[in-house]
Amino acid sequence: MIFLQLFWEYFKIGLFTIGGGYAMLPLVTQIVAKHSWLDEQQLIEFIGVAESTPGPFAINLATFVGNTVGASTSLGVWGGLLGSLVATVAVVLPSLVIIIVVTLLYDKFRTNRYVQAALSGIRPVVVGLILSAVLSVGAKVILPDFSFKHIAEGADRFNWISLVLVAAFVPLSQIRIKGKKIHPIYLILFSAALGLIIFGAFGVQQ
Repeated sequence: MIFLQLFWEYFKIGLFTIGGGYAMLPLVTQIVAKHSWLDEQQLIEFIGVAESTPGPFAINLATFVGNTVGASTSLGVWGGLLGSLVATVAVVLPSLVIIIVVTLLYDKFRTNRYVQAALSGIRPVVVGLILSAVLSVGAKVILPDFSFKHIAEGADRFNWISLVLVAAFVPLSQIRIKGKKIHPIYLILFSAALGLIIFGAFGVQQ
């Protein structure tokens, strides 16, 4: 049954993702491709929506994917609601259980050199997973139709507008005004406005 499958896959994502929502993207990408739940373009759009909506990114993304998977069943809208609930509970459950255990045993964990050694080994991998997610999503946004079989046509397949926006928003995210960085919400709203103007009003092809 697809809902059990959805629960199991997101339970594994929640159990093995360390480092926050972005670190789970490689696992999510792999699983949705494996089961053909979403195509790459849909996943990228869901990532944008999950980042733009209130709440934790990981939970939002799980809810969106669960809704899409559930709605594809004969249950329709109700299937979408059930899928959202299943995926959300599944991705949160491992963290909930683990954090309760860690809280109860906090002093022992904090002073245990083996636990600290394991965490020291995990941290670089988390950085690698996040970078991998950034590169895979970035490649799809900037090179939507690129194929190494058509390397000579690479420049024509480049999404230059998206590349310029990425290049502009990286330094914008680091700018400080009165000692504070620009809030990500303002950057998201600004980027949405630019998208409406460039890709909507002017009809620039993505």
